[in-house]
Amino acid sequence: MTTDSTTLLAHFGLTPETLPKLADGAEYVVVPLPQDVPAESLDTSERQRATAYGNRVAAQQFTASRVLLRAVLSHYLGCTPATIAYAQQNQGKPTLAAPHAGQLHFNLSRRNGWCAIALCRNHPVGVDIEQVRELMGMEDAAAVYFSANDCMVLNQLGGTAKQRRFFELWTALEASCKRLGLRLAEAETMSGNQSLRVSHHYLETGWLIAIAV
Repeated sequence: MTTDSTTLLAHFGLTPETLPKLADGAEYVVVPLPQDVPAESLDTSERQRATAYGNRVAAQQFTASRVLLRAVLSHYLGCTPATIAYAQQNQGKPTLAAPHAGQLHFNLSRRNGWCAIALCRNHPVGVDIEQVRELMGMEDAAAVYFSANDCMVLNQLGGTAKQRRFFELWTALEASCKRLGLRLAEAETMSGNQSLRVSHHYLETGWLIAIAV
């Protein structure tokens, strides 16, 4: 039995009507990941990757995120979720393979039970999701990855304002790296990169999403 996108979306509390309409800009879908999502729509390599985690919760979250991705992509592509094929670009960044190559750009971020998917018809896209929280070693990470000006501004803040600003910079960096197909170690203080447009979206649950186009 072939599973359609509407059936898969229902596992995440979504319907085709609740998904954003795609025009010229980037849109996103974000949900908490449920447990025990059926994996029938995944291909062999995805199932092998899930098994390789060795940890049941991590495997479930990986499986759920990939099922969600197939459900969302198939909605926009007008195909069956299981028929979607992927190729890899720089540093393993996934992209659509034939017969849907070039029809839609996407990126996925998964963190502690939440998943965000960014979508764009016209441009490559990168996304990162993080929970805004107190973080040990914040200044050390900032000194390595952020510009001198960003570090100066960050050090003038305290409390919640400092946490918010750190994760705004961090998610922007992660999303930008993913947009360009770079590893974080290759970033070289990209927080001041003017060639990309980064938007931030706060969720009421305390999570932050950055999308780079």
